Amino acid sequence: MGFFKRSAVFASMLGSLGFGAMVQAQNADSAYLVQFKNGQLSQHILSSLKVIGQSGDKVIAQGILSVQQLDELNQIDGVTFEADYGLSLSSNSLNYFKATTNSLDVLANSELEPYWLRATSISQLPSATNDISVCVIDSGVDSNHPDLPVNIHGYHSVYAGFWDQDALSHGTHMAGIIAAQSNGIGVKGALSEGVASLQVHKLIKTANGKNSAIWGGNLIEAIEVCANSGAKVINMSLSGEQYSPMTIAVIDRLAYDRGLIFVAAAGNHGTTEKKQQGIYDDALHYPASYHNVLSIGALETDGTIASFSPTNQHIDFVAPGSKIVSTANRSHYAVQEVVIQHSGSVSDALKYTQIDVGVRSESMQATLPEHCVFTLSSSDVQQQLTQRTLPYETRQDLSNAQSSCVAAGGKVLLINYPQRSEGRLKGIDYYTEFPTLLVHQWPNVTDSANMSIAINSYHSDYVVGAGTSQATAIISGGIARLWSQNPNWDRAQIIGALQATSHDLGDPGKDNVYGHGLPNFAQALTYLQSGYTPACPQNWYHNKPYDGGEQVTYQGKIYRAYYWNKGANPSQSPKMWQVQGECDSSNQNQSTPDDAGFSILDFSGLEGENSTYNCKGLSLMCGGG
Repeated sequence: MGFFKRSAVFASMLGSLGFGAMVQAQNADSAYLVQFKNGQLSQHILSSLKVIGQSGDKVIAQGILSVQQLDELNQIDGVTFEADYGLSLSSNSLNYFKATTNSLDVLANSELEPYWLRATSISQLPSATNDISVCVIDSGVDSNHPDLPVNIHGYHSVYAGFWDQDALSHGTHMAGIIAAQSNGIGVKGALSEGVASLQVHKLIKTANGKNSAIWGGNLIEAIEVCANSGAKVINMSLSGEQYSPMTIAVIDRLAYDRGLIFVAAAGNHGTTEKKQQGIYDDALHYPASYHNVLSIGALETDGTIASFSPTNQHIDFVAPGSKIVSTANRSHYAVQEVVIQHSGSVSDALKYTQIDVGVRSESMQATLPEHCVFTLSSSDVQQQLTQRTLPYETRQDLSNAQSSCVAAGGKVLLINYPQRSEGRLKGIDYYTEFPTLLVHQWPNVTDSANMSIAINSYHSDYVVGAGTSQATAIISGGIARLWSQNPNWDRAQIIGALQATSHDLGDPGKDNVYGHGLPNFAQALTYLQSGYTPACPQNWYHNKPYDGGEQVTYQGKIYRAYYWNKGANPSQSPKMWQVQGECDSSNQNQSTPDDAGFSILDFSGLEGENSTYNCKGLSLMCGGG
């Protein structure tokens, strides 16, 4: 979606982690991103905006604007705006894991070296010797987890709350992949030894309740805070379908002005069917597909591309993304199964979404008083879908219902709602620390006076995950450890070394399935220390300023800049660029699952077991939900 200038107000927004597709009426206030220069806007509009970023001499702000305010913006030359967009943490990529033998509990007294440390050769790198701070933009972190480094800092926000409280364990899982310590327990992360510095920017308050959506404005603000806090690598294990010119402008500026490396998940929307048909054109997801962001796909444990990993022309690298063991939020209990008994001896398993914040909620069997069942109205559902909020009166009624439930001896509040053709609700705008479930299909109850409920919950200090989110964290951690060997290397050198030395798993050169391939961080270090330079300079990019003498690759040829320029197409600007010759960009480091790239994928301990993935535990949606 592009900028809006003197155009009709469009009414659709991409939903995110909580709320699915949402359609907004044109006469309703909606969330927008606005780009302007100081002095251009009236106080009437400025009072509705919060500055979150910068693009050149303009600022970027986020706010809820009325149609009248948008009409006013349309009359101001040089002001652009776009609808705020949604992103997801791909939270269904984490599943609680129960093994029949050698369960995750053994990690309390022993330490696992994950197979991906060997597969990427991160384990062959020297310990991190300099501080290359990684900023994890995610759901927060359990900062006191005994397996995570002491040097973790974060940023609180009014929207998302405290950074050191993880909304659903996703952020804690990423933090462990990047920096779980070598301390005799748990698992090792990429920065397990030496210097490990993490920053955490929390984007959501709850998994499916209040402030559970991630919006583009929040991401822009988080990126700016990460950069201003000294981060050199920014990990974004999140994605959305909407292209945002304002977001890419912020990323481009920080990549070139600050030398930051951005790493993002390509998404989990790939399919086996398309891969079997040889179709490698899955939809682009952002921010991964922006020019200055490394888009990361995921591998299975045998080195083949994972079924869920998307394939497209913007994939840069792949990394292991299956059976990834890492840290979890220790105070997070995810409900796995809910059964109610009613109308005599009738039992029904419920399809539900967990609305509470995952506080300690042990498995239990208890009576279900009538006061513990609350029904939303059709207008409540409509407002939740269209305005991503519930009426104030309804939130108050829910709070009162919770109090009545507790007074009646209830242990959980169930919320049901009338079914709609648009599909089920994915969450509601309600915050609670009391066990609360949104039920998607209420059973036919003829006797509500004698109901009982059985709830099965699961909790662990560690969790097994699968997804491009995990692969992304592996690459971020590996880059930080590699870069720590010499902080004077710049982002172009680091990325160029990875491109030149990666195991080329697909067609020769960069392809839509594996990108440049699986990074070999040990070889990348040798490459950097030897002073090698890539056979081809980086590709020309319209939004990068080039100094005189700087070289680029464009349409297979190498060009050298005469003078400083920006946006001058090399093939069409002979006064700015001079052809230097042809460029061979193929990666000769061909690798197959049988050679050095994957011969070391020997599973040990937990990772070698036949595992059972029981439920989408960290998305808090089970029972077929």
